[in-house]
Amino acid sequence: MSSIRRLAPVLLTSLVGVGATLSSTRAAEPSPEYRAGLRRTLELRKERRGNRTAVPVGEIVPYPLPPCLIIRHTREVHGEIESLLDLLRR
Repeated sequence: MSSIRRLAPVLLTSLVGVGATLSSTRAAEPSPEYRAGLRRTLELRKERRGNRTAVPVGEIVPYPLPPCLIIRHTREVHGEIESLLDLLRR
């Protein structure tokens, strides 16, 4: 019991110290490079959204991130492509 009484003040002071450190530390503003990257990402998204409506039915379009194919076609063709991909995965 006496060891707990000796440890209690040590634990309390360490917890208070951690709380003071956390509250006094603030996050810095994002760097100009980071902000420029965000702006460029938003511009690219707007471009892709604009181009998405221009793709007619019956085309396969590569999409850069993550690497994938966007297939715009009828349900029947999607079923055929799905079965072909299932065969390729085996």
